[in-house]
Amino acid sequence: MCLPETGYDQEQITEVTVSDAQSGKKEMTVGMDLMKLHSLRLAWALLLVLPGSIALAQSGQPVDDDVEPNVVPNVEPASEANGDAEDFGPNMVRVAEYRDPLIGLNRAVFAFNDVSYRYVLVPAARTYQNVTPDPVKQGIGNFFYNLRTPIYALNHLFQGKPDQTVRDLGRFLVNTTVGIVGIFDPADTWLQMERQVTSAGDTLAQYGVGYGAYLVLPFIGSSNLRNAGGMLLEMPLNPIEYLMEEPEGTVVRVFDNFQLYSPMIQSYLDITEESEDPYIFMRNLHIQGIQRDAAYAQQEREETAQ
Repeated sequence: MCLPETGYDQEQITEVTVSDAQSGKKEMTVGMDLMKLHSLRLAWALLLVLPGSIALAQSGQPVDDDVEPNVVPNVEPASEANGDAEDFGPNMVRVAEYRDPLIGLNRAVFAFNDVSYRYVLVPAARTYQNVTPDPVKQGIGNFFYNLRTPIYALNHLFQGKPDQTVRDLGRFLVNTTVGIVGIFDPADTWLQMERQVTSAGDTLAQYGVGYGAYLVLPFIGSSNLRNAGGMLLEMPLNPIEYLMEEPEGTVVRVFDNFQLYSPMIQSYLDITEESEDPYIFMRNLHIQGIQRDAAYAQQEREETAQ
């Protein structure tokens, strides 16, 4: 059989083929380089913040908390005066001061967040919650939770909880297939496989890593160095990084965070309205949560050891 003439000789065809292959390889290399650059930029940000924060934590001055009581939980067991000592949990006590080494940076970011919440995020969250039908919001939330499930499974594995890791992966398999890419949650409704949310920050805490210092993140709000570092560790594990190109991937991740926190962010104005110093109030609330979780984790370890 004779092939039709194309007007190109064999050498030209070979050159075009090699050129296309080299072009594809070059695009792949550029894509990988961009991913590496993105990861390195995040790592450098953490490395720049961490040493400075540690130094500040060692030399920081006490913060004047006369504005409001600085309420944090005591790690001692509850007393009989509090009612049922076994069920009550850690006591809540006042402390005179808390060293806030990043207070200058935190207050600046907090002021930015305050304006963003009041005039952008809170109105947007209210609109989303009021306009979007509940079944649609539920399906969107289920979909994004299912995407994050492998990250939860990996963290549970590193936390020494292989049984929960198996349940996480089982949930992911069932909901991705039967639940139509996670839009529905038959693993919970049919199989009673409840959600167990965790994070790399929890994993670091499991290995004795302290929270470091209170840190206010843009848009996200109250956090700490340990949780911020955990977020950086989890970023390359997010499936969206590999399923979508930029900038679409960033838009989807932003929307994921928005839909996740929109029910809670609406209460921001109510929480801070009566506070004389909203920054101190939100900071103490966050530290209170850290201390409470640490106290309960300690109680759980002691009960397991008995």
